[in-house]
Amino acid sequence: MHWRYFYDCMLAPVAKQVDAALKKLPVAAQFAPPCYAGKTGLDVVKADVGFIFSRLLSALNLDINTATNLRLSVGGSRKGAMPGVAGEPLVTAAICPLHGPIIRNSVTELVREYKLWTDEKIRQAEEATVAVFYASAYGNTSALAQAISRGLLRAGVGVETINCEMATVAELQSAIQRCCGFVVGSPTLGGHMPTPMKEALGVILNEPAAKGKPTGVFGSFGWSGEAVDEMEQLLKDGGFSFGFPPIRCKFKPTEGMLQICEESGRDLAREIRKGKAKQRSTSAKSAVVSGSGVEQAVGRVVGSLCVVSAISGDRDAQSAMLASWVSQASFNPPGVTVAVAKERALESLVLVGGKFALSVLGDKNAGAVSKQLLKPFQPGEPRFGDLPTKQASNGATILADAISYLECTVQTRMESGDHWVIYATVDSGDVLDEKTLTALHHRKSGSRY
Repeated sequence: MHWRYFYDCMLAPVAKQVDAALKKLPVAAQFAPPCYAGKTGLDVVKADVGFIFSRLLSALNLDINTATNLRLSVGGSRKGAMPGVAGEPLVTAAICPLHGPIIRNSVTELVREYKLWTDEKIRQAEEATVAVFYASAYGNTSALAQAISRGLLRAGVGVETINCEMATVAELQSAIQRCCGFVVGSPTLGGHMPTPMKEALGVILNEPAAKGKPTGVFGSFGWSGEAVDEMEQLLKDGGFSFGFPPIRCKFKPTEGMLQICEESGRDLAREIRKGKAKQRSTSAKSAVVSGSGVEQAVGRVVGSLCVVSAISGDRDAQSAMLASWVSQASFNPPGVTVAVAKERALESLVLVGGKFALSVLGDKNAGAVSKQLLKPFQPGEPRFGDLPTKQASNGATILADAISYLECTVQTRMESGDHWVIYATVDSGDVLDEKTLTALHHRKSGSRY
């Protein structure tokens, strides 16, 4: 799971570059048959023997140099050629990046997973992409840009991040023409935007393709933060609409500030996806009609109505959501599963090891709680409003009017289509109302909550 988290944080915004790098890796997919393209007779036998020999080398767990020398001595590659470079991939013993740990276990599986994740991000980018333009003096604005990018990606929208200090005018224009929306971020230096951001914003404002695309501004500063105000005013004067309120970060961003950035990215992604959905309205309607029987059948699966509240490790960021896809998953240890949509703000707080509280609602007060938690929120806005709450021992929030509650620790996560299924063990809990029945969520269709 930590590889997926690393990929989502660092590599997903540059999926095309990752795809190019993966194509250069001479790693054979585990259990994949040898390629016979353009081979006949003895060449087919050589391909089989070469692949079998590669598998044997992999099983011996030899170092790369030893494995390569043995492979060359058998004649599997042309003299002086590395396996893979000449079109003959090798089941590799290890991957040694210039920076980071040496990977010795599950090498081919990890490469295969990276390829799948990259293909999915490229597919998302082809459907809808947001350009993230930024410059950063001390890394703080860059951290904000990465957090916004994570929110966009987790909401199913492709991202193209561009450091304006290194980008050419042609690259800026090309990105604006391809994207469906964009955000701009800048530090404040000497009371103004740095020169690269001024020039980049000038290119954006003068690009006809930028008109009508939703946008957002963000930035970090040490004193007054004029750069954010400058960008916001210039874009307002240009007639642009904003997908989220301006983000102003003083000094180094906290976990709470990064959560605001992620939620802002998700909000912008939802706005873009909503526009795309309107364009596909005709085909979407036909799909609903053809699948209505299945959707109605799935909708008959009933779940208990609960509230999930999660908190970050340093307790600086927190969020909550209404959930009905909740179920007990194990007796010993006691465990539950919760399905969380990838675009939910709470999703980034329920990683493996994360803590959350589950408040089970009663059938008498579920309406008021649902009304509060289903309304739209600004990024970082407290979810519970005036609802009576108390704090669990793990720091998460419990509804005072819940009929029971559970304090949980996330153990594993499974990716399931457009959701994550979270399995968590129950650390503690109690029944607060023994007489009231659990509220149930009845649906007519499995295509929505």
